[in-house]
This record gives sequence, C-alpha cells and structure tokens, in this order.
Amino acid sequence: MIPLELVREYERRMKSLRIGDTPLKRCSKIEKRLGVRRLHVKLEGENPTGTHKDRMALLITLDARRKGLDTVAAATCGNYGIALNYVCEKLGMTCIIYIPSEFEGTRNAEIAEAGGRLVRIDGSYEDAIRTCSRDCHENGWHDASPGGLSKEIGIYSYTFIAKEVAQSLGRRPDWVSVPVGNGTIMAGVWQGFNSMGMKPHMLGTSNNNAAIRGVVSKRRTPIAVPDMTLTHINDPLAGNYLPDAEDAIRAMLDSNGTGMEISDEEMVSASQILLEEENLEILPASASTLAGIMRLETKSHTFVSIATARGNLSSRRSRPRTGP
Repeated sequence: MIPLELVREYERRMKSLRIGDTPLKRCSKIEKRLGVRRLHVKLEGENPTGTHKDRMALLITLDARRKGLDTVAAATCGNYGIALNYVCEKLGMTCIIYIPSEFEGTRNAEIAEAGGRLVRIDGSYEDAIRTCSRDCHENGWHDASPGGLSKEIGIYSYTFIAKEVAQSLGRRPDWVSVPVGNGTIMAGVWQGFNSMGMKPHMLGTSNNNAAIRGVVSKRRTPIAVPDMTLTHINDPLAGNYLPDAEDAIRAMLDSNGTGMEISDEEMVSASQILLEEENLEILPASASTLAGIMRLETKSHTFVSIATARGNLSSRRSRPRTGP
C-alpha cells in the first residue's frame, strides 16, 4: 500500500514541477494513412527531462525524504539517471548514479554538470544494481534502483498515465500500446486502468527484450534473448535482466493483449511517420508502440500509443549487454 500522504505530496509536486499531465494528441492524419478508427498519442516526452522517467523519480525521491533520508542512489543505463538527478536537485537532495563501465550514454555529462555523482562499475547492469544496493545499506542511502525496495512505488507512479488518458478520452481506450523496457511502465499503466475498473487490451512492444520474448513464445515468464546486441535504436528497450518483467507479462496476458518484437527498421519507420504526418519528434524506441498498432489486424478501435520519450535524447554505441 502506498501511504496516502505520500500520494497527496506526489500530486502537489507533480503540478509544481510540471511533471505529468502530458498531452494526449489525436493523430487524424495517421488515422487516414493507416485506416485506423481513432489513434491518440500520449506525449510523455513533454515531461521536464524528456521522458516518462520523471514520474517514477519524483515519487521515489519523495518517499526517501518522507523516511528522513537525504541521499538517493540508483543503478541505471538510461534516462532514469537524469530524471532522478533533476528531481533531487529540485528537492535539495543528493543523487548518486551507478553505471556499468562499458556504458557511454551522452546524458551522463548532463548528470555531472547538474551536480550529480556518477559511479562507474566494472561489470554488467546487474553488478551495478548489486553494488548500489550494498552501498545504500552501508551508508543509509535510499536505494532507488528499478525493481528494488521501491518496486511498488515505481509501478504506482505510472498509474497516473492511465488516469490522465481516461480523463482526456472520457472513456476506456480499446487498445493501449506501451514500450517494454524494465516492464515498470507497462505494469503501472495496467494497474492504473484496473483501479478505475477499466480493462483495455495492453500491447507491449520491444526489441531484444526477455519479457516480450516470453509473451511471443506464449509463456508467462521472461525468456532470455541469446546473443543479444544493443544498438542505438533498441537501447532503451533491450534487456535480459528486467526488474518488473513478470508484472509486464501479466499485464499483457491478463488484459487479453499481446506483445510484439519490433525491429529497429520498424521503429525508425514509425518515428518518421509521426514526424511526417503529425510533426511529432518521438524517439524510435518509443515509436515502436505505433509500429505495434500498425501490425494489429483490427483497425476499428480506439488506440492509445504511449510515447515515452521525445526524439534525439541520446546516442549510444552498439554493444552486447544483459541489462536494460
């Protein structure tokens, strides 16, 4: 259970920091192009750091402060680090980000310039999580790594996306397409709709991702992708170690939805369609949600694509890895 006072503080801080309440844009030109009845895109890139990660970072940091802690630490390979650092700076707290040594995300410079502390760890994403957890325990810091002690809070932070979608539409959408990385946002959006008595079909999209591979293989458990190669396109989504994989799989299957493996080429193409038709600059990995909708046989429904990040947030060199 999430304490009510924490939820209320979260709602207040979202307004003051302009996190959440992102636009839901109807894409009439793409509707005509694809023959889709109704298509809306939820523009999470309008959050302050350009991604949905601001939502989770804020709620977890507020929980740390509520517990009397002034330092938040997390292992991350992506945009969560800049989001966590942004929120900590606004709340007057210290942020420490643990990164696998082989990772060279360009946003690391932003974290350092903003006063965040970067700790490079020799090894994998899992090694970074373990080291972060150990240091948090020894130093009395709040462990904000995905899937850790803040797992339920992280998932809950994304329930607000579902509530905003339902409020904007005035009804339940038929299909909601969500990119799957760690699995947290899929689990949170599904939980949000369930809390309102709504059960849209949840469509998960990804590339080289164990949770999606599990759904595609008709399993209820993640299946590791052998010889996985990270590219600058699939980087935000690829991974074999996914903290909230099982929750994401349950969301897709319990909603009578599905999962789809979307190629890099399909992601880029969908991103180009969004730019050409609607003047929306969306990160290709986020545009995978549109690519998934394009693959569905059914077209006579109301579809919502959750675009989790705006375009050109980072550029990463291709390399193998096991973590998201």
